[in-house]
Amino acid sequence: MKALRLLVFAAMLAYGAGVSHADSLKVKFTARALIDATATGYGKEDVQGYYHLEDCRAGFFANYGNYEMIADLEMAGKKFEMKVLLLNYHFKNGVLSFGNGYEPFSMDMLISTTDMRFNQMAPSVTAFTNSPRLGITYHYYDDHWYLATGLYTHNDMNRLRDEKKNALVSTTRAVWRKRNEAAGKLLHVGGGFSYRTKEVNKDNPSGSISSPGVTSLLPEPMYGAEFDGMGSELKGIVEALYTSRKVLLQGEYFYDRMNRTGGRPAYNAHGGYVQGSYLLKGNGFYYDAMYGIPGRPLSDRAVELVARFNYTDLNDNNSGIYGGEGKDLSLGVNFYLNKYVGLKFNGSYVWVGDGCNSFYDKDFFLAQARIQYIF
Repeated sequence: MKALRLLVFAAMLAYGAGVSHADSLKVKFTARALIDATATGYGKEDVQGYYHLEDCRAGFFANYGNYEMIADLEMAGKKFEMKVLLLNYHFKNGVLSFGNGYEPFSMDMLISTTDMRFNQMAPSVTAFTNSPRLGITYHYYDDHWYLATGLYTHNDMNRLRDEKKNALVSTTRAVWRKRNEAAGKLLHVGGGFSYRTKEVNKDNPSGSISSPGVTSLLPEPMYGAEFDGMGSELKGIVEALYTSRKVLLQGEYFYDRMNRTGGRPAYNAHGGYVQGSYLLKGNGFYYDAMYGIPGRPLSDRAVELVARFNYTDLNDNNSGIYGGEGKDLSLGVNFYLNKYVGLKFNGSYVWVGDGCNSFYDKDFFLAQARIQYIF
Protein backbone atom coordinates (compact mmCIF):
# COMPACT_ATOMS: atom_id res chain seq x y z
CA MET A 1 0.00 0.00 0.00
CA LYS A 2 2.93 2.36 0.57
CA ALA A 3 3.93 1.99 -3.07
CA LEU A 4 0.32 2.59 -4.17
CA ARG A 5 0.11 5.75 -2.09
CA LEU A 6 3.41 6.89 -3.56
CA LEU A 7 2.10 6.41 -7.10
CA VAL A 8 -1.08 8.38 -6.32
CA PHE A 9 0.99 11.13 -4.68
CA ALA A 10 3.33 11.32 -7.69
CA ALA A 11 0.35 11.53 -10.05
CA MET A 12 -1.15 14.33 -7.94
CA LEU A 13 2.15 16.21 -8.11
CA ALA A 14 2.26 15.79 -11.88
CA TYR A 15 -1.34 17.03 -12.16
CA GLY A 16 -0.91 19.83 -9.67
CA ALA A 17 2.14 21.15 -11.47
CA GLY A 18 -0.05 21.92 -14.44
CA VAL A 19 -2.90 23.72 -12.71
CA SER A 20 -1.64 27.13 -13.75
CA HIS A 21 0.22 25.89 -16.85
CA ALA A 22 -2.23 23.35 -18.24
CA ASP A 23 -1.24 24.14 -21.81
CA SER A 24 2.32 22.87 -21.09
CA LEU A 25 1.59 19.76 -19.03
CA LYS A 26 1.12 16.39 -20.72
CA VAL A 27 0.17 13.31 -18.70
CA LYS A 28 -0.32 9.83 -20.10
CA PHE A 29 -1.52 6.97 -17.92
CA THR A 30 -0.34 3.46 -18.80
CA ALA A 31 -1.19 -0.11 -17.83
CA ARG A 32 -0.14 -3.59 -18.87
CA ALA A 33 -1.01 -7.17 -18.02
CA LEU A 34 0.87 -10.27 -19.16
CA ILE A 35 -0.78 -13.68 -18.65
CA ASP A 36 1.58 -16.63 -19.16
CA ALA A 37 1.10 -20.38 -19.45
CA THR A 38 3.70 -23.16 -19.66
CA ALA A 39 3.22 -26.86 -20.44
CA THR A 40 5.86 -29.58 -20.10
CA GLY A 41 6.06 -33.29 -19.43
CA TYR A 42 9.27 -32.81 -17.48
CA GLY A 43 9.49 -35.10 -14.48
CA LYS A 44 6.02 -36.53 -15.06
CA GLU A 45 4.34 -39.12 -17.28
CA ASP A 46 1.61 -36.64 -18.18
CA VAL A 47 1.95 -33.08 -19.37
CA GLN A 48 1.93 -30.62 -16.49
CA GLY A 49 0.67 -27.07 -16.95
CA TYR A 50 1.48 -23.88 -15.07
CA TYR A 51 -0.04 -20.42 -15.48
CA HIS A 52 0.60 -17.07 -13.90
CA LEU A 53 -0.12 -13.34 -14.09
CA GLU A 54 3.49 -12.61 -14.93
CA ASP A 55 3.52 -8.82 -15.05
CA CYS A 56 0.73 -6.47 -14.03
CA ARG A 57 1.56 -2.75 -13.88
CA ALA A 58 0.03 0.69 -13.84
CA GLY A 59 1.75 4.03 -14.13
CA PHE A 60 2.08 7.31 -15.97
CA PHE A 61 4.38 9.59 -17.96
CA ALA A 62 4.23 13.32 -17.22
CA ASN A 63 6.03 16.01 -19.24
CA TYR A 64 6.38 19.67 -18.32
CA GLY A 65 8.89 21.61 -20.39
CA ASN A 66 12.23 19.81 -20.12
CA TYR A 67 11.08 17.85 -17.08
CA GLU A 68 9.65 14.36 -17.21
CA MET A 69 8.34 12.06 -14.50
CA ILE A 70 7.91 8.30 -15.02
CA ALA A 71 6.15 6.06 -12.52
CA ASP A 72 5.51 2.34 -12.81
CA LEU A 73 3.76 0.34 -10.07
CA GLU A 74 3.94 -3.47 -10.24
CA MET A 75 1.76 -6.03 -8.52
CA ALA A 76 4.27 -8.58 -7.17
CA GLY A 77 2.52 -11.54 -5.59
CA LYS A 78 0.01 -10.15 -3.11
CA LYS A 79 1.61 -6.73 -2.73
CA PHE A 80 2.42 -3.68 -4.82
CA GLU A 81 5.95 -2.42 -5.42
CA MET A 82 7.22 0.72 -7.08
CA LYS A 83 9.16 -0.71 -10.02
CA VAL A 84 10.19 2.58 -11.62
CA LEU A 85 10.00 6.13 -10.28
CA LEU A 86 12.20 8.55 -12.22
CA LEU A 87 12.53 12.30 -12.56
CA ASN A 88 14.25 13.19 -15.84
CA TYR A 89 15.60 16.46 -17.18
CA HIS A 90 16.11 16.60 -20.96
CA PHE A 91 18.94 18.50 -22.65
CA LYS A 92 19.40 18.92 -26.40
CA ASN A 93 21.31 15.62 -26.69
CA GLY A 94 21.04 14.21 -23.22
CA VAL A 95 18.91 13.12 -20.28
CA LEU A 96 19.75 13.40 -16.58
CA SER A 97 17.72 10.80 -14.69
CA PHE A 98 17.28 10.44 -10.93
CA GLY A 99 15.25 7.86 -9.02
CA ASN A 100 14.51 4.16 -9.07
CA GLY A 101 15.19 2.59 -12.46
CA TYR A 102 17.32 0.17 -14.46
CA GLU A 103 21.05 0.60 -14.94
CA PRO A 104 22.22 1.06 -18.56
CA PHE A 105 23.35 -2.58 -18.81
CA SER A 106 21.98 -5.17 -21.31
CA MET A 107 19.53 -4.43 -24.13
CA ASP A 108 17.37 -7.43 -23.24
CA MET A 109 16.93 -6.22 -19.65
CA LEU A 110 16.11 -2.67 -20.77
CA ILE A 111 13.53 -3.74 -23.37
CA SER A 112 9.94 -3.45 -22.18
CA THR A 113 8.48 -6.82 -21.18
CA THR A 114 5.78 -6.34 -23.82
CA ASP A 115 8.44 -5.95 -26.54
CA MET A 116 10.54 -9.01 -25.66
CA ARG A 117 10.73 -11.70 -28.34
CA PHE A 118 10.02 -14.47 -25.80
CA ASN A 119 8.06 -14.76 -22.55
CA GLN A 120 11.27 -14.81 -20.53
CA MET A 121 14.53 -12.98 -21.08
CA ALA A 122 17.47 -15.21 -21.99
CA PRO A 123 18.74 -17.08 -18.89
CA SER A 124 22.15 -15.43 -19.23
CA VAL A 125 20.45 -12.00 -19.02
CA THR A 126 18.54 -12.79 -15.83
CA ALA A 127 21.72 -14.25 -14.30
CA PHE A 128 23.95 -11.21 -14.91
CA THR A 129 21.58 -8.24 -14.58
CA ASN A 130 19.71 -6.65 -11.68
CA SER A 131 16.34 -5.31 -10.72
CA PRO A 132 15.84 -1.50 -10.68
CA ARG A 133 18.10 0.47 -8.36
CA LEU A 134 18.02 3.89 -6.76
CA GLY A 135 20.54 6.25 -8.32
CA ILE A 136 21.40 8.85 -10.93
CA THR A 137 22.23 8.35 -14.64
CA TYR A 138 23.32 10.64 -17.44
CA HIS A 139 22.46 9.57 -21.00
CA TYR A 140 24.03 11.20 -24.07
CA TYR A 141 22.83 10.45 -27.59
CA ASP A 142 23.30 11.64 -31.17
CA ASP A 143 23.03 10.07 -34.62
CA HIS A 144 26.04 7.80 -34.13
CA TRP A 145 26.60 7.47 -30.38
CA TYR A 146 24.84 6.53 -27.18
CA LEU A 147 26.82 6.99 -23.95
CA ALA A 148 25.56 6.54 -20.41
CA THR A 149 27.06 6.45 -16.94
CA GLY A 150 25.54 6.36 -13.49
CA LEU A 151 25.98 5.81 -9.77
CA TYR A 152 23.53 3.68 -7.75
CA THR A 153 22.87 2.14 -4.39
CA HIS A 154 22.87 -1.67 -4.29
CA ASN A 155 19.13 -1.53 -3.50
CA ASP A 156 15.84 -0.55 -5.03
CA MET A 157 13.64 1.93 -3.19
CA ASN A 158 11.31 -0.81 -1.88
CA ARG A 159 14.09 -2.33 0.26
CA LEU A 160 15.89 0.67 1.68
CA ARG A 161 14.49 0.13 5.17
CA ASP A 162 14.62 -3.58 5.99
CA GLU A 163 16.82 -5.35 3.42
CA LYS A 164 19.33 -2.61 2.67
CA LYS A 165 22.74 -3.56 1.25
CA ASN A 166 25.43 -1.00 1.98
CA ALA A 167 27.31 -0.89 -1.31
CA LEU A 168 27.58 1.42 -4.32
CA VAL A 169 27.43 0.53 -8.02
CA SER A 170 28.91 2.41 -10.97
CA THR A 171 27.70 1.41 -14.47
CA THR A 172 28.77 2.71 -17.88
CA ARG A 173 27.58 1.79 -21.40
CA ALA A 174 28.76 2.96 -24.84
CA VAL A 175 27.15 2.24 -28.24
CA TRP A 176 28.10 3.20 -31.79
CA ARG A 177 25.36 2.95 -34.41
CA LYS A 178 24.80 3.68 -38.07
CA ARG A 179 21.33 4.11 -39.52
CA ASN A 180 20.06 4.14 -43.10
CA GLU A 181 16.57 5.55 -42.79
CA ALA A 182 15.76 5.10 -46.50
CA ALA A 183 16.59 1.39 -46.41
CA GLY A 184 15.23 0.92 -42.88
CA LYS A 185 18.54 -0.50 -41.65
CA LEU A 186 20.43 -0.11 -38.37
CA LEU A 187 23.81 -1.41 -37.18
CA HIS A 188 24.50 -1.04 -33.45
CA VAL A 189 27.58 -2.31 -31.55
CA GLY A 190 28.70 -1.53 -28.04
CA GLY A 191 29.52 -2.67 -24.56
CA GLY A 192 29.68 -1.70 -20.94
CA PHE A 193 30.87 -2.51 -17.46
CA SER A 194 29.55 -2.31 -13.92
CA TYR A 195 31.57 -2.14 -10.69
CA ARG A 196 30.10 -2.75 -7.25
CA THR A 197 31.98 -1.97 -4.04
CA LYS A 198 32.28 -4.39 -1.16
CA GLU A 199 29.35 -4.21 1.23
CA VAL A 200 30.28 -2.37 4.43
CA ASN A 201 29.13 -2.83 8.04
CA LYS A 202 28.97 -6.62 7.64
CA ASP A 203 31.59 -9.04 8.95
CA ASN A 204 31.02 -11.70 6.29
CA PRO A 205 28.69 -10.48 3.52
CA SER A 206 27.19 -13.19 1.33
CA GLY A 207 27.05 -13.31 -2.45
CA SER A 208 24.62 -14.96 -4.83
CA ILE A 209 23.78 -15.40 -8.50
CA SER A 210 20.67 -17.01 -9.99
CA SER A 211 18.43 -17.39 -13.02
CA PRO A 212 15.04 -19.09 -13.41
CA GLY A 213 16.04 -20.46 -16.83
CA VAL A 214 13.74 -20.22 -19.85
CA THR A 215 10.66 -19.77 -17.64
CA SER A 216 9.90 -18.52 -14.15
CA LEU A 217 6.77 -20.70 -13.90
CA LEU A 218 8.44 -24.00 -13.01
CA PRO A 219 8.68 -24.80 -9.27
CA GLU A 220 12.46 -24.20 -8.98
CA PRO A 221 14.98 -21.83 -10.60
CA MET A 222 17.38 -23.70 -12.88
CA TYR A 223 20.59 -21.84 -11.98
CA GLY A 224 21.82 -20.51 -8.66
CA ALA A 225 24.67 -20.34 -6.16
CA GLU A 226 25.18 -18.70 -2.78
CA PHE A 227 28.50 -18.21 -1.01
CA ASP A 228 30.10 -16.25 1.83
CA GLY A 229 32.98 -13.81 1.82
CA MET A 230 31.55 -11.58 -0.90
CA GLY A 231 33.80 -8.68 -1.86
CA SER A 232 33.59 -6.32 -4.83
CA GLU A 233 32.15 -7.27 -8.23
CA LEU A 234 33.08 -6.35 -11.80
CA LYS A 235 30.83 -7.20 -14.75
CA GLY A 236 31.34 -6.62 -18.46
CA ILE A 237 29.15 -6.92 -21.56
CA VAL A 238 29.53 -6.69 -25.33
CA GLU A 239 26.46 -6.25 -27.53
CA ALA A 240 25.43 -6.11 -31.18
CA LEU A 241 22.17 -5.34 -32.99
CA TYR A 242 21.14 -5.27 -36.65
CA THR A 243 17.70 -4.45 -38.01
CA SER A 244 16.17 -4.09 -41.47
CA ARG A 245 12.58 -3.91 -42.68
CA LYS A 246 12.09 -7.65 -42.09
CA VAL A 247 15.01 -8.88 -39.95
CA LEU A 248 16.28 -8.26 -36.42
CA LEU A 249 19.49 -9.86 -35.10
CA GLN A 250 20.60 -9.30 -31.53
CA GLY A 251 23.28 -10.73 -29.26
CA GLU A 252 25.01 -10.10 -25.92
CA TYR A 253 27.87 -11.73 -24.02
CA PHE A 254 28.41 -11.32 -20.26
CA TYR A 255 31.37 -11.85 -17.96
CA ASP A 256 31.12 -11.56 -14.18
CA ARG A 257 33.92 -11.59 -11.60
CA MET A 258 32.98 -11.60 -7.92
CA ASN A 259 35.95 -11.00 -5.65
CA ARG A 260 35.95 -12.64 -2.22
CA THR A 261 37.45 -11.77 1.13
CA GLY A 262 39.77 -13.72 3.42
CA GLY A 263 42.09 -14.90 0.66
CA ARG A 264 39.35 -16.90 -1.04
CA PRO A 265 39.64 -17.23 -4.84
CA ALA A 266 37.36 -15.01 -6.93
CA TYR A 267 34.24 -16.47 -8.50
CA ASN A 268 33.97 -16.11 -12.28
CA ALA A 269 30.91 -16.79 -14.47
CA HIS A 270 29.91 -16.02 -18.04
CA GLY A 271 27.24 -16.56 -20.68
CA GLY A 272 25.41 -15.02 -23.58
CA TYR A 273 22.76 -15.37 -26.26
CA VAL A 274 22.02 -14.69 -29.92
CA GLN A 275 18.50 -14.22 -31.24
CA GLY A 276 16.77 -13.28 -34.45
CA SER A 277 13.37 -12.18 -35.76
CA TYR A 278 11.76 -12.28 -39.18
CA LEU A 279 8.53 -10.44 -39.99
CA LEU A 280 6.02 -12.46 -42.00
CA LYS A 281 3.72 -9.47 -41.78
CA GLY A 282 4.70 -5.89 -41.03
CA ASN A 283 7.76 -3.77 -41.72
CA GLY A 284 10.54 -2.45 -39.52
CA PHE A 285 11.27 -2.41 -35.79
CA TYR A 286 11.17 0.36 -33.21
CA TYR A 287 14.52 1.64 -31.98
CA ASP A 288 14.81 4.09 -29.10
CA ALA A 289 17.88 6.16 -30.04
CA MET A 290 17.70 8.08 -26.75
CA TYR A 291 18.47 4.92 -24.75
CA GLY A 292 19.84 2.55 -27.42
CA ILE A 293 17.08 -0.07 -27.13
CA PRO A 294 15.25 -2.11 -29.81
CA GLY A 295 11.52 -2.66 -29.58
CA ARG A 296 8.50 -4.34 -31.14
CA PRO A 297 7.64 -4.23 -34.86
CA LEU A 298 6.75 -0.78 -36.20
CA SER A 299 3.48 -2.02 -37.72
CA ASP A 300 0.54 -2.17 -35.31
CA ARG A 301 -0.42 -5.50 -36.86
CA ALA A 302 2.49 -7.87 -37.37
CA VAL A 303 3.46 -11.55 -37.36
CA GLU A 304 7.00 -12.28 -36.20
CA LEU A 305 9.01 -15.52 -36.28
CA VAL A 306 11.67 -15.66 -33.56
CA ALA A 307 14.61 -17.90 -32.62
CA ARG A 308 17.17 -17.76 -29.78
CA PHE A 309 20.16 -19.76 -28.58
CA ASN A 310 21.48 -19.15 -25.06
CA TYR A 311 24.45 -20.45 -23.08
CA THR A 312 24.89 -19.94 -19.35
CA ASP A 313 27.85 -21.12 -17.25
CA LEU A 314 27.76 -20.35 -13.53
CA ASN A 315 30.25 -23.12 -12.64
CA ASP A 316 33.76 -22.13 -11.57
CA ASN A 317 36.23 -24.88 -10.69
CA ASN A 318 38.83 -22.45 -9.35
CA SER A 319 36.56 -21.09 -6.61
CA GLY A 320 34.65 -24.33 -6.08
CA ILE A 321 31.32 -22.54 -6.65
CA TYR A 322 28.82 -24.26 -8.93
CA GLY A 323 25.66 -22.45 -10.00
CA GLY A 324 24.87 -24.60 -13.02
CA GLU A 325 25.71 -24.82 -16.71
CA GLY A 326 23.27 -25.25 -19.56
CA LYS A 327 22.16 -24.41 -23.09
CA ASP A 328 18.74 -23.79 -24.58
CA LEU A 329 17.23 -23.30 -28.03
CA SER A 330 13.91 -21.48 -28.40
CA LEU A 331 11.62 -21.00 -31.42
CA GLY A 332 8.38 -19.05 -31.55
CA VAL A 333 5.84 -16.89 -33.32
CA ASN A 334 4.40 -13.59 -32.10
CA PHE A 335 1.08 -12.12 -33.25
CA TYR A 336 0.60 -8.38 -32.72
CA LEU A 337 -3.14 -8.00 -33.24
CA ASN A 338 -2.97 -4.24 -32.77
CA LYS A 339 -0.94 -1.83 -30.65
CA TYR A 340 -2.79 -2.95 -27.53
CA VAL A 341 -3.06 -6.76 -27.71
CA GLY A 342 -0.51 -9.43 -28.59
CA LEU A 343 -0.22 -13.22 -28.53
CA LYS A 344 3.07 -15.10 -28.20
CA PHE A 345 3.74 -18.82 -28.61
CA ASN A 346 7.15 -20.44 -28.23
CA GLY A 347 8.88 -23.67 -27.36
CA SER A 348 12.28 -24.29 -25.77
CA TYR A 349 14.54 -27.31 -25.59
CA VAL A 350 16.95 -27.18 -22.65
CA TRP A 351 20.19 -29.12 -22.30
CA VAL A 352 20.86 -29.46 -18.56
CA GLY A 353 24.54 -29.48 -17.59
CA ASP A 354 26.38 -29.99 -14.30
CA GLY A 355 25.62 -28.01 -11.17
CA CYS A 356 22.02 -27.02 -11.91
CA ASN A 357 19.27 -27.17 -9.31
CA SER A 358 18.59 -30.81 -8.38
CA PHE A 359 15.06 -30.43 -9.78
CA TYR A 360 16.64 -30.40 -13.25
CA ASP A 361 18.26 -33.80 -13.71
CA LYS A 362 17.72 -34.31 -17.45
CA ASP A 363 17.16 -32.42 -20.70
CA PHE A 364 13.60 -31.25 -21.33
CA PHE A 365 11.20 -29.42 -23.65
CA LEU A 366 8.51 -26.94 -22.69
CA ALA A 367 5.93 -24.89 -24.56
CA GLN A 368 4.92 -21.37 -23.53
CA ALA A 369 2.15 -18.94 -24.41
CA ARG A 370 1.41 -15.34 -23.47
CA ILE A 371 -1.44 -12.93 -23.98
CA GLN A 372 -0.53 -9.30 -23.32
CA TYR A 373 -2.62 -6.17 -22.90
CA ILE A 374 -1.12 -2.67 -23.11
CA PHE A 375 -3.05 0.53 -22.51
